[in-house]
Amino acid sequence: MKKITHTLAFAGAAMICSQALCAPIDLVVDPARSSLDMSITLDVSIASDTDNDSSTLSGNIEIELDDAGNPTQISLDDMMVVIDQTMNFNWSFGFFGSADATLTGGSVSYATPGLATGPVPVDANAFSFPEVLVDLDGQLNANYDIFLAGSGSEMVNLGDQGSFASPFNGSVLIEGETITVTSSLPIDVTQPLLDSSGNQLGTVIASGSATIVAVGTAPSCQADLNGDGVLNFFDVSAFLNAFSAMDSAADFNNDGVFNFFDVSAFLNAFTGGCP
Repeated sequence: MKKITHTLAFAGAAMICSQALCAPIDLVVDPARSSLDMSITLDVSIASDTDNDSSTLSGNIEIELDDAGNPTQISLDDMMVVIDQTMNFNWSFGFFGSADATLTGGSVSYATPGLATGPVPVDANAFSFPEVLVDLDGQLNANYDIFLAGSGSEMVNLGDQGSFASPFNGSVLIEGETITVTSSLPIDVTQPLLDSSGNQLGTVIASGSATIVAVGTAPSCQADLNGDGVLNFFDVSAFLNAFSAMDSAADFNNDGVFNFFDVSAFLNAFTGGCP
């Protein structure tokens, strides 16, 4: 037992989850509570008009928390938010003509997956990322009949603008094992409207805001025997007490026997850290 105690004490000194962010947590965007409201202005020099439409959103967000029970820091690891419906826009320029367009395959995605943004503080459940690098994608298929510009059909690829920085603010709420992140992401994109010969007919300005509500399950942490969300000496002590008493909490391989294999399993879980 003395050798086991020394081994576990060394592991306890080596790994405390609260000193760094824990393993990534996958959240699913809830379409019932997530939406995009977008306005598109079509400026053709001699006239301009604005129309708007909305859609539900779906997708996934990946975050890291320093403590899945009571977070004080959050990082953003990845994001893919899909615009569920085709969005339709119509512009009227009076005497100068009209135009219409549909936005298909729209999405907002994290531009640097694998490279986390943050961490930033979580204060009273709220967080604020001053800048998150994102990509806006989708095809805006436009039909137009405009005085002096003529008539035709053109396609604007919103992804051609490339990545742009946007603030990403929101809140993280922990209720039991459920993690809910509610956030907002402003949209501000300007693209030229070109004909098939590359001549600029005008400018497309897309603006709006995406409201995103994503839900996931807080990962369990088997080695957190005292349930405080932190791995430290107190969990080692709890394991030793349970092991000495042959308590089922120390039967880490669930074979009904208390031996070195339980110690090994506990050490693996402990050094793996809290998710």
